[in-house]
Amino acid sequence: MTPTYQHHRSIRRSRPLQVSTSKCENRRSSAKAYQPWRWSTVAAWMLATGGLILLGMHSPVLRAEETPGTSFQQFLENAARNMADANRRDSLQPETPPATLSTPDSSSTNDTLALPPEPPEVTTAVQTVAPWWESIAFSGLLQTPDQVSFDLPTVLTDTLETSPRISSVSRRTSIAYEKIVQQNAVFDPTLLLEGGYGRVNDPVGSTLTTGGPDRLIQNSVIASGGFRKLTRRGAVVDLTQELGTLDSNSLFFEPNPQGNSRVSLSITQPLLATSGEVYNTRLVTQASIDSRIAWQEMRSEVESHLVDTFQAFWRLYERRCHLVQQRSLIERGEQIARIVDGRADLDSGPLQRIKVQRRLANDRDRQIEIEAELQRLQVRLRTLVGSPELTAMNQSVELIPLANPEIPKEDIDLKDAIVRGLEYRPDIQAATQELASAGLGINVTRNELKPQLDAVFDAYLSGLRGNNRFFQAFGDQFTEGPGLTATLQYSLPYGRRAARSRVREARYRYQQRSEELRQSLLVARREIETALIQANANFRLRESKAITLQAAIREEEIAMRRWELLAGDGGPTALVLEDLLETQKRRTESEQLFVTAQVSSIISLIELQKAMGTLLMTEGAEPSRCGNTSQIDILKMEPVEIDQLHTPTHVTEWSPQVVGESLIGEFGLIELENSAVDDAASTMERME
Repeated sequence: MTPTYQHHRSIRRSRPLQVSTSKCENRRSSAKAYQPWRWSTVAAWMLATGGLILLGMHSPVLRAEETPGTSFQQFLENAARNMADANRRDSLQPETPPATLSTPDSSSTNDTLALPPEPPEVTTAVQTVAPWWESIAFSGLLQTPDQVSFDLPTVLTDTLETSPRISSVSRRTSIAYEKIVQQNAVFDPTLLLEGGYGRVNDPVGSTLTTGGPDRLIQNSVIASGGFRKLTRRGAVVDLTQELGTLDSNSLFFEPNPQGNSRVSLSITQPLLATSGEVYNTRLVTQASIDSRIAWQEMRSEVESHLVDTFQAFWRLYERRCHLVQQRSLIERGEQIARIVDGRADLDSGPLQRIKVQRRLANDRDRQIEIEAELQRLQVRLRTLVGSPELTAMNQSVELIPLANPEIPKEDIDLKDAIVRGLEYRPDIQAATQELASAGLGINVTRNELKPQLDAVFDAYLSGLRGNNRFFQAFGDQFTEGPGLTATLQYSLPYGRRAARSRVREARYRYQQRSEELRQSLLVARREIETALIQANANFRLRESKAITLQAAIREEEIAMRRWELLAGDGGPTALVLEDLLETQKRRTESEQLFVTAQVSSIISLIELQKAMGTLLMTEGAEPSRCGNTSQIDILKMEPVEIDQLHTPTHVTEWSPQVVGESLIGEFGLIELENSAVDDAASTMERME
């Protein structure tokens, strides 16, 4: 049986070319050979027939060694070869060497034509993808006269030193620390000095006032000095020394003129309400709490600003790689366009040229968008860093980030991440301080609920001499006994409604802060879990995108070889060109997605560190106060690895001794009483 060639390849399915003698396969091959679109096969038969006619016309006499059977056999071989070439052009596979037709023996029914080697197996290692675009991305891309190259540590240092946002939040924290000094200065002693001259010239209505003159005329000169101090337990101490002279026209005034001296001491001590160190240092304690809240807010804002800066840095690197990859896509498309234009007089038609030009136009549009996005990211990074040198540069200066996106994956346990977040997150620390402030309010209002009972003690020493000798009077005041006054002052508003309302308000505020702290814990857990899930997903996605990229590169190579061996305008050949353009686009998209996955994995690690509150420590940035001053600087320290951070101790049992201790860690500033933890309803009943 004469063998016939079959074509079992289509756009969607791929099988090897085979030589078969099966009758059913002959019928399928015949049915496919006479399909309307298979003009190449018909043309081959017409060419073979024309060759036979020409052979008969130009060679009427055969050589003796050539028999008619031999010439016809050669004709069949040529016709079969033409059919194989036509089938190969109609297929979407690379060109294969033409098979020589031979009569099959009885032991074999199928002969397989040689095919190109199968693509190698795609591995899963990310490192197998050669980042050819990195070296180009680290060079100038925007055709600008000046370029500035920098790495991530340089960006971090410049941002900490020159960013106006970081400077602003550090100054705000310094203001909060100055409030502590201002409130603590209330307990500083106050120096009192007074001096003056006085003249009295009053008419008298009684001779007993002056003893005769109708007007009382007195001249006095007085000088006083002393100090007043408020103690931390609420006592007010006032010590004053007076010296003066006095003369009068009264006949009863003796001695005249006279010098006088008087030293007085006054002490007022609250015994119930407004007494105690907790109440009287409440403003200092509140300022201290506010400064700690401001410190945590500063940490949070600095971390947020650094995250924005790091994201801008890595997104700029990403867009630069995308631009390099997009330009490579355009270069490959232009190469195809040159080949198509060069074969315009041979076998390429206008349809192919239009397709290539349309695709190039779309690729150039995308390049313009990437360049614009790259310039916007340069402006954003320049603004976030805030360096005067960068802001002074114009748009013609190109920023080139030097970075290595191949960061190994870090295995972080969820439980450890949550524990670290509870210890280091600024919002949790701030919420804890807010709860401490509410606890302070409870103690203050409970103190004000008591009756007002004050002990007042006054004592004085005085001396008197004639002829304005006030210095001798000053010495005489210590030779005689003092004058004393001691009183108790008591006051209690009827019903104490205002004080009770303030107590209830303070308790409600404490409950509110407690729920806010609980909400902060839940939010922290959610953000840490979400960030950890996203980080793990991005690292897996990076490996997946690497595999996809390798497959896309191999796919483009096969499609390129396939198109180089085919020609024509229309039919499957046009589809081959369209498929080649699509594979080029898919390869570039795979390259861009791989870079995006690399950058996203790094950004997810940064966001995970921020969610745990450890970003500043891991990046080596530490807010610091210089000594006891309020000056705050963000210092660049040695970075700390995540596994080197202190893991807090897990508390499994609550000790009843912690009730009543300070909420802010400073002994004596906030001392909650045991009754402060009682049920609110029972407290209301006791107050009523």
